[in-house]
Amino acid sequence: MKLAVYFFIFTGVLFTLNSCYSPRYVYSPAAHNVPVLVKKGDSKLAANYSTNLAEDALGYDLQSAYAFTKHWAAQVNYFYRKEYRTGYDRSSSNNLSSVNYKRNLTEIAVGYYSQLKKTQPVFFQVFAGTGFGKFGFTDAGTDFNGVFLNRFHYADITKLFIQPALQVKSRGSFIASFSSRYSLIYFKNIKTDYTATELENYKLDSLNYSPSLFWEPTMVFAFGHKKLPGINFEFQNGYSFLMSRRFVDYRSFNFSMGLVFDLPKLFAMNRRSSKN
Repeated sequence: MKLAVYFFIFTGVLFTLNSCYSPRYVYSPAAHNVPVLVKKGDSKLAANYSTNLAEDALGYDLQSAYAFTKHWAAQVNYFYRKEYRTGYDRSSSNNLSSVNYKRNLTEIAVGYYSQLKKTQPVFFQVFAGTGFGKFGFTDAGTDFNGVFLNRFHYADITKLFIQPALQVKSRGSFIASFSSRYSLIYFKNIKTDYTATELENYKLDSLNYSPSLFWEPTMVFAFGHKKLPGINFEFQNGYSFLMSRRFVDYRSFNFSMGLVFDLPKLFAMNRRSSKN
């Protein structure tokens, strides 16, 4: 009986400590750009609404891709997130805090694509690229004495990534893709007015020592309608796992949905419609 009581007390203490910590997220994953490329001239232009399925993180991803040869393609992407978090801290300085995040990142990449077997609609692609942007947040709150505190933390982001993916295309217009991206994130030119103690408490004191590596597996599903060639609806579920030994707080999930346009097919449909 006493053992059970001690167990519940210990569990309650752990829960209280964890619930009184409001992390400072230094990273949030972007949606994957996994274009459906079969031949030269295929393209993708997409706009996605993105969220972590909570009320405190949302944004959008703009994506484009173009196959400039039979097996080679390029892509350009833009990522934006606006996040909000309110909570209590077990930090030595902050009691109640409201943290507002803004993130933006532009990516460029070049990749190879190919059909694995001519008799089966299974495709492989791999893109490698880089991204540049800014991640930052402001932190407004009070300390344990009720004194108002206002902090900020801004960093330039450089991202290197490689993204292999497998795609299966049905006889209709349904495409399922599994993408496995590895992202190496460099934090540079950090500007902040957090104290040294606060930086240590929030795992922010060594961000620029070495890059952070994330593995980001994602399932992407796209489908359309034969009466609307060149337009697909796409949604994806993605996860992010920290692979580096040095710990940082980060967003671990992304859900995106939006529309995908293949401009050559749309233009061909418009030309046929005008002739009729």
